[in-house]
Amino acid sequence: MPFTYHDPISVLSPRKFIKQVDVLYDGGPDGFSLAMIDWEGVAHIGIRWNVAIKEQADLNKRSGATVCDGSPSLNGIPSWFILPRELFNPELFDKDSSSFMGLVAKWRG
Repeated sequence: MPFTYHDPISVLSPRKFIKQVDVLYDGGPDGFSLAMIDWEGVAHIGIRWNVAIKEQADLNKRSGATVCDGSPSLNGIPSWFILPRELFNPELFDKDSSSFMGLVAKWRG
């Protein structure tokens, strides 16, 4: 599939909050992008799909004639989804940590 999409380094929306974007990962047209983002002076991680599911059926986008906006996008402007800073705690991702097991127990109710 020759989809074309916005280079994640060029995605600066919402502009009033984003001061800098450093791409950590670009998964190409079949994937997502991950970036360290200066959001109002505080470091955050942003994520976005390079090609939105709804764009995959668009013949102009499938052929590469029209650039994909990806997801999220606001009024056709490619944007970032900012992850909560609480996710920066690496202990939450260690399946053997008491913090992770506590979250799983709470989730299971």
